Amino acid sequence: MPAALALFMALCPASPASAAPRVAVLSPENRSPDPRYDYIAGIVQGIFLYDLSSSGLVELVDRAAIDALLRERELSLSAIAAAPTGVFTGIASADWIVVGEYVLLGTELRLTLKLIEVSSSRVATFSDTGSTENLVHGLAEGVIERLTGKRPVLRDDSRNRSILSLRDETPGSISLFSPLIDAQVILDGTFAGYTTGDRRKPFVIEGVEPGIHEISTDLGRDFGVVKMPEVKFGPWKELVRVQSGKRAIVTDLSSHFNDQLYRLRRVFQKSPAVAFDSSGRYGYEYAFSFTDREGVERRGRLAIELGAPTGDEGRGSGTLACSFEGEARSESFAYSLGNAAELAVTIGLATFSAEVENSYGRVSVDLEVERTDVEQGMHRAGY
Repeated sequence: MPAALALFMALCPASPASAAPRVAVLSPENRSPDPRYDYIAGIVQGIFLYDLSSSGLVELVDRAAIDALLRERELSLSAIAAAPTGVFTGIASADWIVVGEYVLLGTELRLTLKLIEVSSSRVATFSDTGSTENLVHGLAEGVIERLTGKRPVLRDDSRNRSILSLRDETPGSISLFSPLIDAQVILDGTFAGYTTGDRRKPFVIEGVEPGIHEISTDLGRDFGVVKMPEVKFGPWKELVRVQSGKRAIVTDLSSHFNDQLYRLRRVFQKSPAVAFDSSGRYGYEYAFSFTDREGVERRGRLAIELGAPTGDEGRGSGTLACSFEGEARSESFAYSLGNAAELAVTIGLATFSAEVENSYGRVSVDLEVERTDVEQGMHRAGY
């Protein structure tokens, strides 16, 4: 057995990575008698969504289905918080729902958030009083810690603007740089215009109120971003913080789904230089890993050994050895002048390919590993 092949060892399957909790955040209710403070709900929700998103510890889900359910059942947020049992029956998109309410106490705000577990209707309450953004950041720290066991640091002195006065601050603007041509631009759920089609020329939205806003683009079913690791498809969207009198710069990460799938499918591609040793042997090996659609890290290794070509016909031989998640296979092959050797071996979620060619006085090798759970066009096939 060649020495390089003897190095192969069985690889233990990895354990699934813990899935991030899926959270839907509903707009809090104004419990003050004055409707002039309704605008605070949008500010609080925007800051809270921004904190959850930027933490990288939770997954935010589209709350449209949940909003529709509440309207259908004519339920208020306060009623849900008081008696959540059975309210969210039939909702499978979220593991947790955040509802809340606030009341004005003089110059301060009393903000209460309730974290409801959909499966059990258990409720955890977070409440505090304040007047600045740090009131929301502090509650967000507690919610994230309850969900993940990790407490981020979100409060700091630079975030001490008054929530109550944000509405009166000078508007800002958003400059969106996008590679898409004539894609719809959506700001906070409302159509705002079309992308310019020039990645160097931004689409500018003026007169944006200070605070957190959601911006997204839509160019149909073939363009957007691929969510990893499960490989799901959707339009690009991002939460952006707009400061008073300033311009926020945002870059659209959208591209054609097939371009992204092509890159995801190819785990690696190598064309190593072939140099035979004094005994006429050449060897190359490469270890790789990728995270599959279930969030499990998969590991493998590829190795190739060649014998130098001999004779007028330039004949040579070699062996391709492949190992993936504890299963190993090897294939022997021959090559000669004008007759390349082409091999393909599939083990589980990995396809190993090799091409060996003897031409123009040299031997060349092309190696590739591709995933079998990702393919171009799958965004149109209902995955």
